[in-house]
Amino acid sequence: MALRTDLTATERMRLGWGRLRRMYLATFRRAYVRESLARRVGDCNRTGACCHLMFTCPILDVKSEPVRCRIQAHKPSVCKLFPIDERDLRDRDIISPDAPCGFSFLPPEEAPARPGKAAGDGGTGGSR
Repeated sequence: MALRTDLTATERMRLGWGRLRRMYLATFRRAYVRESLARRVGDCNRTGACCHLMFTCPILDVKSEPVRCRIQAHKPSVCKLFPIDERDLRDRDIISPDAPCGFSFLPPEEAPARPGKAAGDGGTGGSR
């Protein structure tokens, strides 16, 4: 998998903003994160592209095939939650446009209701 390293200033700013946005959402907008993750479908393709946003994560084991996190069970919540929403997939695609992410998002109207909540009464879906 080829990772882009020739990022423009605009792309670097977009990735920086995305990093701040994810930290803010994970810390202060937990309900939004739960709702969004309820719409997330698929599985990680283990391309490692998300571990190269802004900088290469020092905990990423790039020598293994496929790449893996050395502290998988203890990694930060922002990493565990990635991608939070469609914007994260667009950011990730800046780094690795040729290797698609295994995750995608259902439209909000197709999101499953949270267990114990009936559809239409504010159910926001479960978290992963």
